[in-house]
Amino acid sequence: MKAFASWSGGKDCMLAVYRYLQTIDHEMAYLVNMCDADGEHSRSHGINKSFIRSQAQAMNIPIVQQATDFTGYESCFKAVIADLKKEGVTAGVFGDIYLVEHRKWIERVCKELDMDPIFPLWENDTKALLKEFIEEGFKAFTVAINTHKLDKNWIGRELDRSFFNDITTVEDIDPCAENGEYHTFVYDGPLFSNPVKYEKGQPYEKDHHIFIPLNE
Repeated sequence: MKAFASWSGGKDCMLAVYRYLQTIDHEMAYLVNMCDADGEHSRSHGINKSFIRSQAQAMNIPIVQQATDFTGYESCFKAVIADLKKEGVTAGVFGDIYLVEHRKWIERVCKELDMDPIFPLWENDTKALLKEFIEEGFKAFTVAINTHKLDKNWIGRELDRSFFNDITTVEDIDPCAENGEYHTFVYDGPLFSNPVKYEKGQPYEKDHHIFIPLNE
């Protein structure tokens, strides 16, 4: 099966791709990264698109980066996937875990494009998923936090055993942040030929979130 992956640069899409590739006849043909209207940052995580490209290069997977705003997201996404169909892509891999409304949107869009949606993480225990991500040897850190859910001390933290122990004791927080409690950037792991090089910039606050920019 030849698939694309919906790609944000974070841990959930990475683990979904990793699981998908465990089957011998599965090929990951493309990563699809939707960017802000300015075309410079990944929409969901605020990461400069050059670092997303560096991830793809380290995994030796081609990437498509499409700029869009919120109102044009669906039409832009469909246009990208329609082009990938011409390359023989027949399925899409998504890192969703339990948000039903988002899954319904994905399934509707994929059905309209005659594309098979695959959800490798669906309805898995989120604590177990975070533990698996860490124990498989992936390296990541938080690049954004929701200040309504977590305080500033969580920004820039490595996803390691200490992080796991701490996040799983915080009340009303999903360990995998399926509800947007935090976002991550993966810079190394089993699928990487080399770590992605980066420097952490100065954290800044915007719309009840704290972001940490990445610099070359």
